[in-house]
Amino acid sequence: MNHDLRITLAMPEHTDALLAFELDNRTHFEQWIASRGDAFYNATAVRSSLEQAQWARNAQKEYHYLAWVNDAIVGRVTLRGAEREHYFKASLGYRFSAQHGGKGYASQAVNHVVEEAFRSLNLWRIEAVVIADNLQSQAVMRKCGFQQYGHSRQAVLRHGVWMDLLHYEKHGSEFAII
Repeated sequence: MNHDLRITLAMPEHTDALLAFELDNRTHFEQWIASRGDAFYNATAVRSSLEQAQWARNAQKEYHYLAWVNDAIVGRVTLRGAEREHYFKASLGYRFSAQHGGKGYASQAVNHVVEEAFRSLNLWRIEAVVIADNLQSQAVMRKCGFQQYGHSRQAVLRHGVWMDLLHYEKHGSEFAII
């Protein structure tokens, strides 16, 4: 366990640190996901995204977290599409810097956010999708107790190639909230 990792909600005052994180890791992230485009990589756009995240949190639809080591962001974890009627679920996403990969930060941050989702946000199910060739992300899912429940073939276009997606889930039964 990394005792130097701390998790916070993403706030507009984190603009400079988040912009630095995104710029430093742009090439790394874009090998896995679509580019946000050049227009995103400036303080105004990043601050706007953080303000939108704050609005979505206040509406209880999304929760954006930042993972920090010292004063630097090393990762982001997001819960999107929170549904509080009938399903009590959200979709998990995360990204961590190449420099901090393989050190347990992603697993620790995901576990923290998932526990908060079950204990404080009263969710029952967390879902996640992972591109099939992202072995590190699959390892995070397994380490955090997620179970694979599906496999979508040629489900996402990445860099001109149709890629498979693996679907994962985790239930809040160990927390017995609902």
